[in-house]
Amino acid sequence: METTQNQQEVQINLNDLITKGSEVFKEIKQDLTSKLNVLIVGKTGAGKSTLINAVFGDKVAETGSGKPVTQEIRKIEVNKNFSIYDTKGLEMRDFENTYADIENFLEEDSHKKADEQIHIVWFCIAEPSRRIEEGEKKLFELLKQKNYTIITVITKANQDKDENNEKFSDKVKSELCINDDSLQRVMALEIEDDDGNIKPFKGVKELTQKTYDALPTASKQAFAREQKYNKDIKYQASLDIINKYSATVGAIAVTPIPFSDIVLLLPTQIAMISHITYNYGFKANVESITKLATSFAAVAAGGFAVRYAAGNLLKFIPTVGFVAGAFNATVAVSTTKLMGNAYLAYLNDNFSLIYEGDFDLFKNLTDTVIKAYIEKVK
Repeated sequence: METTQNQQEVQINLNDLITKGSEVFKEIKQDLTSKLNVLIVGKTGAGKSTLINAVFGDKVAETGSGKPVTQEIRKIEVNKNFSIYDTKGLEMRDFENTYADIENFLEEDSHKKADEQIHIVWFCIAEPSRRIEEGEKKLFELLKQKNYTIITVITKANQDKDENNEKFSDKVKSELCINDDSLQRVMALEIEDDDGNIKPFKGVKELTQKTYDALPTASKQAFAREQKYNKDIKYQASLDIINKYSATVGAIAVTPIPFSDIVLLLPTQIAMISHITYNYGFKANVESITKLATSFAAVAAGGFAVRYAAGNLLKFIPTVGFVAGAFNATVAVSTTKLMGNAYLAYLNDNFSLIYEGDFDLFKNLTDTVIKAYIEKVK
């Protein structure tokens, strides 16, 4: 990659920068392609599809979606790195056949590669039923014996206590021998009570947090990437991304580098912005990400301006008072973290808009807005 310097001004070919950024991005692609496989178990009418759509998106579990992998299990392939396996039902009239089918599926699953196996099980029991069938207990024990991570989900959770003041959640914990850490009551639909008041979602955020906490590291990143409900999980996973890239630029600048070698840092910073963008469900082109990252870098470093010139060149122009050779490890790390945290704050502030409809990622990210977010997170 060629650069030219004129009175400390640095010119970098945009295409070269994009190429370098892409190379760094490929090195960490394993985080982006980490897989997540969820098995959701429960009777017909337990609210499984409603729960799936609440957590992963409105149209993920549309009626009739997915393809059968056994007589009783369908696979919803959301994308090449995320699949949901849904049991058709656990009706007691044909339970032995259903049980045998699921048992065979689990046996086959145990022989797959780790990233192809089931990573988490949501075991759904509808609260209005007020009971746990013997068949459900048998299947739950099978999953425990095979060491699956299980979150028991009490769905359609509107009234825990019955007329005798006994909690259904206590009954479930007692009969399945589980504790609160692996149990969550959930209402994944807004409902209207007798007085016309709308009751909001209940327990979905807590379920996603318990799921995230229970998953192994690689699957945590995948769950954070795929879930669309809990902004805190998305935020925390993105902070981990920022820390990883900041450590990388710190290693690059362990021996102080001159301003003319800023190109050594930018590809990693571009890859960081790309990674965060992907974590929020966007697939922007590399050129747009590169321009965005350089704009953040200019404001975060506070020592230079970025201008686009003819011939697809980026000009990095030191501002008054900028000291050449100031990019040591401390400055490189702090600048990179500032870039990442400011971009993350922008995404976090717009979380609802991102997942409720069309959202133009770049539309409002002017230099003025970028500066405001840089100041916000300093």
